[in-house]
Amino acid sequence: MNLKSAFIVFALTILLLVSVGGPGPCQGQQVVTVCQELVNLAASYEARATYHRQVAKAYTVHIESLAKLAKTQATVQAMDNFFSLYDQNRALEAKFKELYRQTSEEAKRCMKSVE
Repeated sequence: MNLKSAFIVFALTILLLVSVGGPGPCQGQQVVTVCQELVNLAASYEARATYHRQVAKAYTVHIESLAKLAKTQATVQAMDNFFSLYDQNRALEAKFKELYRQTSEEAKRCMKSVE
């Protein structure tokens, strides 16, 4: 299951918990707990995006240092590998930023439903 599918399942579960009808003695606390879990999930997505951004920056440093060396088959191949890894990490950063944005919005909507 990819992260987007996991997020959708998680969001649907939260919506189900929030939309359960009828007053309950702990319903307000359950909603607050669900909202807090969304906030925690958003923070973890933000941390993962930051991690992948830092890894991509590290690959940039490696690419720049290799660019200063003589152009041999080994250095060209290493640069290609680092460029590929750089692109992968930038894509993961973008993915986690989008998940962070979606989860943050969901957490805000959840908190408004508590008020």
